[in-house]
Amino acid sequence: MRKHARWMAIVGALVVAMGGLWLGKQQVTAKASEAPKVPSSDGSPATGTPRSVEVTAPKRQDMSRRLDVPATMEAYEQADLYAKTSGYITEVRVDIGDRVKAGDVLAVIDVPEMLKEMAEAESLHAAAVAGVQTAESKIVQTKRMHDVAGSMLVRAQAEYTLKKTTLERRKELFGGTAITQEQLDEAQNQHDIAQADVGIADAKIAAAEADVASAEAFLVAARANVAVAQARIEKTQTLMQYARIVAPFDGIVTRRLVDRGALVQSATTSRTTPLFTMQRIDKLRIFIEVPESDIAFVRPGCAAKVKPYGIEGVELIGTIARAASSLKPDTRTMRTEIDLDNSDGRLMHGMYAQVVVELDERAGALTVPASSLLTEGKETFVYTVVDNRAARTPVRIGLDDGIRVQITEGLSDASVVVVTGKGLISDGSLLRPVRMDGGA
Repeated sequence: MRKHARWMAIVGALVVAMGGLWLGKQQVTAKASEAPKVPSSDGSPATGTPRSVEVTAPKRQDMSRRLDVPATMEAYEQADLYAKTSGYITEVRVDIGDRVKAGDVLAVIDVPEMLKEMAEAESLHAAAVAGVQTAESKIVQTKRMHDVAGSMLVRAQAEYTLKKTTLERRKELFGGTAITQEQLDEAQNQHDIAQADVGIADAKIAAAEADVASAEAFLVAARANVAVAQARIEKTQTLMQYARIVAPFDGIVTRRLVDRGALVQSATTSRTTPLFTMQRIDKLRIFIEVPESDIAFVRPGCAAKVKPYGIEGVELIGTIARAASSLKPDTRTMRTEIDLDNSDGRLMHGMYAQVVVELDERAGALTVPASSLLTEGKETFVYTVVDNRAARTPVRIGLDDGIRVQITEGLSDASVVVVTGKGLISDGSLLRPVRMDGGA
């Protein structure tokens, strides 16, 4: 019984304590409900105590759209040099790091069979030239014979004319019985001989003309043989030039992949490795990837600041030279090149750099701190102070450098913009604005 009485006393004490706590909570709630309310501008109640916020006025300043991207430096020209003929390397005249001029010989390939081909081609050429000389001499000779035959024809024709006239006179005299038959026959005989001489002279001229035509045809063939032999010599000379690996431009040798005694194969007949790699680095191409949003502002001639990673404290000025005018499907960026002078040679192919390009400059832009902006869905807005109350003000922004943002619509120079504390207020909140410079 005693134990039961003790438990009943404990339960009673707990009930009394819980009742006291409930009564205290009801009193606190009642007091809170009696606090004065101040209506807001939209009719909803607002807290009577103004909230302190830092404010500032929009500021006019020059702004520009800045493209700040990483870049890669590459040689202005680069070429892998291959052998165009097969043979053994007899000379290697350069090594990596050597600077060479266009036309300098880098290596020599021994191709002895080409020397034999050259000797044969030169012999054929000499024989063809001799044939041309023979044909030219023959033409001169046949033309001389043609001239002689022409002279003979003229003389024969004159003799024939004389004998013909004599024969006609003899015939007249014979009709008048002034001469004998024997004299007439003699005149007839001389006439026939003169006529035959004319025919012989005509035949000699025809033969001489045929000889001239034959000699001229022979000359044409001989000259064709000279041309063929000359072409063969030039071909062999070209092939022999392939035995000399030369620099295609002024530059530097960056790779040497061959030694003396090595057998190299012609790259035109088999897959092979290059003998050398050359780069032109007196001028460099700086490659950057321009985002789609900035493409409309990128054009040749824009100045660009290039800061190489490998050289501390150096900033170089170049210009945008060309752009791909096409976007990469995977990155939606446009390949763009900047030409940069490197006549002192301190920059190298493959170096990284940071490139800054000022794309769109705007003077006297109306700006606010970037930290004052708020977004909700697709709307961008700020809180301005109107009669010590917060006013939600939609704005349209322009350039943004990460610190200040250009405002193109929604604010004026006289606006007062909330910068700090904007996340704790709403439209119509009672404010106690404090200037960021310390003023009230």
